Amino acid sequence: MVELRHLRYFLEVARVEHITRAAEALHVTQSTLSHQIGQLEAVLGVQLFDRIGRGLQLTDAGRTFSDYARRALEEVDEGRFALEGLRDLVRGRVRIGVIHTYNSTLLPAVIAEFATAHPGIHVSIEDMPASDIAAMVASGALHLGLSFATPGRADVEAEPLFSERLMLVVRDDHPLAQRKTVSASQLAGLRLAVQTERFVSRRMIDAELGPLIEGRIWLEMSSIGAMLETIRLQAQTAAILFERAIGPGSGLRQIEIVQPNVMRTAAIIWRKGRARTRAATEIAAAVRRHCRAAGLKMRRG
Repeated sequence: MVELRHLRYFLEVARVEHITRAAEALHVTQSTLSHQIGQLEAVLGVQLFDRIGRGLQLTDAGRTFSDYARRALEEVDEGRFALEGLRDLVRGRVRIGVIHTYNSTLLPAVIAEFATAHPGIHVSIEDMPASDIAAMVASGALHLGLSFATPGRADVEAEPLFSERLMLVVRDDHPLAQRKTVSASQLAGLRLAVQTERFVSRRMIDAELGPLIEGRIWLEMSSIGAMLETIRLQAQTAAILFERAIGPGSGLRQIEIVQPNVMRTAAIIWRKGRARTRAATEIAAAVRRHCRAAGLKMRRG
């Protein structure tokens, strides 16, 4: 019978590729660890490690089994934290994935409120692209995500929060700075900056505006902050970003892009069909409150 200690011992040996160092990290004797690995190999009926000199390397069977062992321990830990979260909000942890825009504009106030109310909860926040957030929520590596709704994933649920319009971001002295709207066809004459193709937002822009901006993009950056700073220094450059990319006091202007109107829907991303911890549901409730307080809502296209 495979027990949890077998999995923990196996994964530590796989990590350091050495029995003695793994035994020291696990605070067990070398003979005990060797015996436990031998038991696991006997139960599974396969050799998990090749002995090479004084070190060890995973066999093909060991590499295959390591993925399952890691997921099994993650599920056990997830269950333990879920039970703690169901009991109370005194201890435990919550892991959140968030796109950069919301991490810098929406989430700080939410986390400050949550930390004041529940100081015993450990909060871990990862700033990452929307596609990574969806994948990590689906795998259980994150309790929830703060991102935007994207089609094509049946393993996550997107709870809509508010809509965001696509904007042209320019300096105050840009020729279009005094306009409230600009048609998509007018983008053809501009010098443009956009995010790289790694980001779902960029792919949305290409899908809607691709033929109109082809040949006009001279700058692609993964960092929105660096892009905005470049615009402050480069008068003729305009960025295409969704509206919450810049906050008040930025010294930049946002002009709505119309014809077509391009919008995305900010959303809380949940793992489909799985129980939600109390800590995660409390943070989600705080997100909703702050969205309402800020006047953020759904718009019609």
